[in-house]
Amino acid sequence: MLSPRDMALPLRVLLFLGGCCHGAAPSHSNGIESFGNITENITVSESHQRDVDECRFEGQCQQEMGNQCINTVGSYSCICRAGYRLHEGACVDVNECEQVVQACGGQAVCENTPGSYHCSCQPGFRGNGSYCEDDNECASGQHGCDTNARCGNIIGSYFCQCYQGFNGDGFSCFDFDECLDENAGCSQICTNTNGSYICSCSHGYQLHVDMKQCVDIDECKIDNGHCSHSCTNTNGGHVCVCPVGLALGKDKRTCVNITSCKMQNGGCEHVCSERVGGQVECSCQLGWKLLADRKSCTDVDECGDFAKGGCEQLCNNSAGSYRCSCFRGYRPRSDDSTKCEPVCTPACQNNGLCLAPDTCHCPAGYPGPGCSAMCSPPCSHGGTCMRSNTCLCPQGWAGAGCQTAVCDLPCANGGRCIAPNSCQCPSDYTGKQCLTATCTPRCLSQGKCIDVNKCFCPRGWQGARCQIEPVVCVPKCKNGGMCVGYNKCRCRSQFTGKNCETAVITPCVPLCQHGGTCRQFNKCECPEGTAGSRCQKLTCPLVTMTVSTVRATRQAIRQSYMDRCGPLGARLCTKYRMNQLRVYVHAYMVAYKILCPKRGSGQ
Repeated sequence: MLSPRDMALPLRVLLFLGGCCHGAAPSHSNGIESFGNITENITVSESHQRDVDECRFEGQCQQEMGNQCINTVGSYSCICRAGYRLHEGACVDVNECEQVVQACGGQAVCENTPGSYHCSCQPGFRGNGSYCEDDNECASGQHGCDTNARCGNIIGSYFCQCYQGFNGDGFSCFDFDECLDENAGCSQICTNTNGSYICSCSHGYQLHVDMKQCVDIDECKIDNGHCSHSCTNTNGGHVCVCPVGLALGKDKRTCVNITSCKMQNGGCEHVCSERVGGQVECSCQLGWKLLADRKSCTDVDECGDFAKGGCEQLCNNSAGSYRCSCFRGYRPRSDDSTKCEPVCTPACQNNGLCLAPDTCHCPAGYPGPGCSAMCSPPCSHGGTCMRSNTCLCPQGWAGAGCQTAVCDLPCANGGRCIAPNSCQCPSDYTGKQCLTATCTPRCLSQGKCIDVNKCFCPRGWQGARCQIEPVVCVPKCKNGGMCVGYNKCRCRSQFTGKNCETAVITPCVPLCQHGGTCRQFNKCECPEGTAGSRCQKLTCPLVTMTVSTVRATRQAIRQSYMDRCGPLGARLCTKYRMNQLRVYVHAYMVAYKILCPKRGSGQ
């Protein structure tokens, strides 16, 4: 079945196809005849062909986004709305965020949407996207600072800082206990609080005005310290004092008559009781008994009878009490301190039982002290003795008593494994497996030992240990020097250095004058203005230019003067005034040009 597009093909194309098919082989005459009928029918119905409306099913224009699709004969076209552009016959979205410069404000984020774009402010800013201003998170409460921290606003963000007395990053603050740091300076009591601390004082003291130091309270100045008679102040407290004939009562404040229990406990050493009729009766505490004077108490010896206070072995009496102990080799039982049990050192292991001091009853296979395993020979190198004379050896050791070292790679050339992966090599070999031959004595002059006591010498060196050096110098000896060994030059008396490259300079005789420099072969190098073998001659330049400025009276235009130069040490030169500027009445600014005659013209 032909599609609408196929129906829209030009008639000449179908006729061409038909003509092609009419030219086919006769063996296909039935097919050609059928196809000819089709083309014939299409030709007949050409006048009835209709245009296909692509806008009904083509989605290139994206009509659902507000774009228009206009059908034309045999084709269609798109009209794109704002926010879209025509590209290869279709409407495509325009990314304003990339193509429009500063589509949004400076602190906004541009988000492309189909046919448009959307501006929104960056985090930390607020606004409609076209205009964004800083969002004060601290003022709006939109921050994550801890309740014990200060919030500080900055452009586009904020920061948190814990209050004094708290530690943390500002987002999480915890109280710091100032009392742990030298008691926070408090002289007595420091109490930590949330974010701070408080100093306080013990009883009998009060806090100083500095809120840290404690000072004593004189209780005697306040109602006589509640004493019935005299009051004496002490540090942190006070004491009441009674006159002769009276004694301090139990309340430590009131002075009472000595005839009652209130006065010096009625004369009783321990307990005083008052009977009917004003009589006083004394008694003793537990572990004590009353003596014949009916006032004094003496200790009861609980260990004195045959029962020994119920102690199994030893009973030790003390004032008002006693204590049970054990013989040497025993200790009190944890469940009953009056009973004793034997002590075995070392303790019985492996389910052994301690029957007597240092005597264990051990199970089979553990004959050692404290029912430990015993191995013969003993396990060495960190091995563990197991049951029935068996050693559990660490890695790298094996054999009876863990005394045989194990090397993963065998020791060669008669070497012996003496430790895990460590070989003891004979004198002629070295290396991890004794594979490297040695030369004794060693090879000299960077020679290499290639076999036992066999050296491979570098080029030119000879001898069993490369000890004979070649007679060659690189670079060659200079200034007539002679090569006498390996890079060894014998220099002439006038030269020195490794390759005789440096000339020997001795002081010039006689000495160079006027700043001359002594060179080789007793020659002087003279500075400018001097000449001669010892720079003893002074020479004058052809023209000497000297410009000087002086403040003086008006000078003559031409002056002559003597210049120290020439063979006789002096010559006549002429000074010409170049310019003269009047500074004030009696002072002038003068510049000069000095010209000395040429050599040989009047020196």
